[in-house]
Amino acid sequence: MNNCGKGEAEVKGCLYFTISKLFRIVNKVAEESFSKMDICPTHGFLMVLLQEDEEGLSVNKISETLTIAPSTVTRFVDKLVSKGYVERIKVGKQSFTKITKEGKKIMPEVYACWGDIFKKVESMAGEKEYMNNVAKVITEFAELMEENQKNL
Repeated sequence: MNNCGKGEAEVKGCLYFTISKLFRIVNKVAEESFSKMDICPTHGFLMVLLQEDEEGLSVNKISETLTIAPSTVTRFVDKLVSKGYVERIKVGKQSFTKITKEGKKIMPEVYACWGDIFKKVESMAGEKEYMNNVAKVITEFAELMEENQKNL
């Protein structure tokens, strides 16, 4: 990572710029896929999480799972509430977000968008086995960084 910022040739070897570039490429594919639903990919992933938990999830649990700020979760939930896909349920002082019947109805479309993303990325990356190996290494690296960040 020492090469970052010393010139064009060095930028190609910079972990920060490489990861940022990869994110922009994959994010563009993901946003294009979800654009037909008028939600962003993170909204789609949030819907997947909520479908898997019948009790609903707190803002803090969603924030922790998606690794985004609670204020961002609130904005995402607000958008999905306005579309009728999720609802907020108060239980005492706690608030939970649950998927609605309308939200459950659109889940096949959400999963289709995710499938579309994977197909496009796989076609861009070439070999499926290669893509799976890269995904595994990136996931392990992210988990290592997250764990070590706690120790700083």
